[in-house]
Amino acid sequence: MSKITNQIFGKFYDKEIVLTTLIDKDTSVSIMNWGATIQNWTVYHSTKKQSSVVLGFEDFNLYPKFSPFFGSIVGRVINRINKGSFELNGTRHYLDINRPPNHLHGGIKSFGKSIWDYETDEKNNLVKYSIKSNDGDGGYPGNVHAHVKYKLKEHKLYIEMTANVDRETPINMGQHNYFNLCSNSEKSYDICNHILFLNSKSYTETDQNLIPTGKIISTSNTNMDFYNKKKIGNIKLDDNYVLEKNNNLNTTAAQLFNPASNLNLNLWTDQPGIQVYNAYKLDLSEKGLNGLIYKNFAGICLEDQKFPDSVNHSHFPSIISSPEKPYLHQSIIEIL
Repeated sequence: MSKITNQIFGKFYDKEIVLTTLIDKDTSVSIMNWGATIQNWTVYHSTKKQSSVVLGFEDFNLYPKFSPFFGSIVGRVINRINKGSFELNGTRHYLDINRPPNHLHGGIKSFGKSIWDYETDEKNNLVKYSIKSNDGDGGYPGNVHAHVKYKLKEHKLYIEMTANVDRETPINMGQHNYFNLCSNSEKSYDICNHILFLNSKSYTETDQNLIPTGKIISTSNTNMDFYNKKKIGNIKLDDNYVLEKNNNLNTTAAQLFNPASNLNLNLWTDQPGIQVYNAYKLDLSEKGLNGLIYKNFAGICLEDQKFPDSVNHSHFPSIISSPEKPYLHQSIIEIL
């Protein structure tokens, strides 16, 4: 049986933060209107106990200051843009440099750190979020009206991101969940023993600032290969994997499995890439969900998206939307 609940989760300046929880059978997903952020996602593991399978905070006040985009919808453009600059139709645009020397996750006015409007649909067990971004926000051209729809059906969360624009402009939104399939009672709360599969045999090479060089590199016979599924270990990952050409919403793009809890994650997407970040730099002292302290390798991001810095690489999939070509991004995440 499905249902939706709403509760006040905090305040951001003078605006209420509302936590909407979608429930279906033994799965619940809690989402707030700050960043259209998944704050918690709970399932039952093999011992019939409930576990959180994402990283987050129980106190909203920790999000604006300490959250590295836990569970947020990031935009206008997720990931990095080289030196915060790109040329479009003969005009060079200069963006916020919020991760010097580059632009990251949409800049200071990122969708992931903004208040969204929302409405619920109890009949279909879904919540819709919307946000407007004005011409010039963060340095981006054009007015944008973006939407995100979350729908929970049994163990699957359906995510649809759309955006309408009034002129050509880059749009590349993405979910930024940090997943961890450990039961809350496991001694080691990290993803190093999780087994990962990616429907990818190559990745976009980057420089020391994680900006793509433009080269597509094969993962064959390297420690970057997860097409042949294996334990993640303590390799440092913050890389965009190029999904195989056969990838679509009917083909598994990524699979994550934890033998200890017997929990399994499947991700399907219509996007051409997945940025995989295994939180090797994460080091918080603030308490997360269930009182946990998140350290190195505490979670893994599987950010389905188009390639980073695509605006500066003409051979990458285009992220330019227009009035005639609005933005559409669909994905499905199943955890059971």
